[in-house]
Amino acid sequence: MKEVLITSGTSFEGYDIVGYGTYKFTQTILNSNFLKDFGTSIADIATDRRDIYQEKIDEILNETINNFTDMVRETKYNAVVGFRTGVEEYTNNVTAVVASGTLVNIKEQYKSEFDKSSFIRNEIYVRNYYDLLVPRASKVVLASEGKGTKISVWFNNYNNDDIKALKAEFQFTNIYGDNITLPDVDFTFDKTNLKLLKSDYVECKLPDKYIKMISSVKVYIKKYVKASGVYEIDADSIGIEMSDVKFKALKLKKGIDAVANYKSDGLVWTCNCGHVNEGGAEECVICGRKQDEMKNSITFNYEPMLEEMKTKEYVIEIKDVLMKYIKDIDTGMRMQLLEIMESGLNYEKSRGSMKDSVIEKVENLFLGL
Repeated sequence: MKEVLITSGTSFEGYDIVGYGTYKFTQTILNSNFLKDFGTSIADIATDRRDIYQEKIDEILNETINNFTDMVRETKYNAVVGFRTGVEEYTNNVTAVVASGTLVNIKEQYKSEFDKSSFIRNEIYVRNYYDLLVPRASKVVLASEGKGTKISVWFNNYNNDDIKALKAEFQFTNIYGDNITLPDVDFTFDKTNLKLLKSDYVECKLPDKYIKMISSVKVYIKKYVKASGVYEIDADSIGIEMSDVKFKALKLKKGIDAVANYKSDGLVWTCNCGHVNEGGAEECVICGRKQDEMKNSITFNYEPMLEEMKTKEYVIEIKDVLMKYIKDIDTGMRMQLLEIMESGLNYEKSRGSMKDSVIEKVENLFLGL
């Protein structure tokens, strides 16, 4: 027997409406003496609570709903929205119990393997990279349904290479600062030649109880396979020192492969991908980012100012450093920086040195946090 879902609302959780039908109703006619037998009228239905009357109405209502459901089963539709029931009084003392609603077709929403049940999940940005035109691990996803841990990795594929498989070693760090190594995990890719490769989930030996405890990860690529052969990376990876908060903010602003803030001394410039390019290069040789676009988004190199601020002891001295650079800072940020200084000066009177707090707020302002 076909299942029919019915709601008084306009949608079903977990389902999509894929087609609408017509508005339908069914009714069960009561005999003309039904209300008179109880000495009442249709207006008193809501307040008359005599058991026999209520039982009779419930019986007829259930019959009407069943009839309505059977009617829907005979159509091509499998659900009803806007479902209503009620008692109608027609002329000549004819009374009916009515059920009505709009017929629709619904389809269960797609759910991935992990969406089908409650599970543990943790997404971690990778805190090391290779400054080469090789697959770059950018994000690790750990997930579990309570039956062991699965792992997936997102790789930036700058060359759009036809990478078919990849072997990697993982060094996880938990919230206690302990390291956990996961050697020789193999990934395969159904779709290649993409800028961003997302591996399928594979089983790994990391206990699922550790998933939420992992705070950072480094990925060391051992080998990867293309149609032209098997390749190894003959270079050391570069570690990322910035805080988690700043690292996440950088990626949100500059892309998932971003590992460094843009800077230039005229002779060379550092791209968001971390590669150091010659000063005259218009775009990065690794990721293809254009230097002019990064220049437009950063008009003031704040790092020398921050380094000088860190040599001071009190906010009044930090403010003096700011005033030395302020003419070069974008107009829109000057007032915010001055407000940070004034706030720090006020707190410093009662709480002691506010140096670290003020410097952090200045840096966060330039990072867009």
